[in-house]
Amino acid sequence: MTAQPNWGTTYIASIRALIDAIEGVRTQADILNSNSGLPAAYLSAVGAQRADLVAQDFVNANSALTQMLFTFDSGAPTQKSYLFKVI
Repeated sequence: MTAQPNWGTTYIASIRALIDAIEGVRTQADILNSNSGLPAAYLSAVGAQRADLVAQDFVNANSALTQMLFTFDSGAPTQKSYLFKVI
């Protein structure tokens, strides 16, 4: 059985990593929302790592992120406030 202090430390670190990832994705989504030409520019760049993608894939992913961020930001109190409380 995992020792409780180790579990708590890992749990809090995991929540912190999740919040960091969500906020990082939020920043990238904001950048894409302000410049819709980024996917095409990425896909046409030499060395683009994902030749299997098309610009619509980025649009679809950004729509999914919008929904996830809406959920994260929703509630009274917000869902994120519950997570922020433990970090």
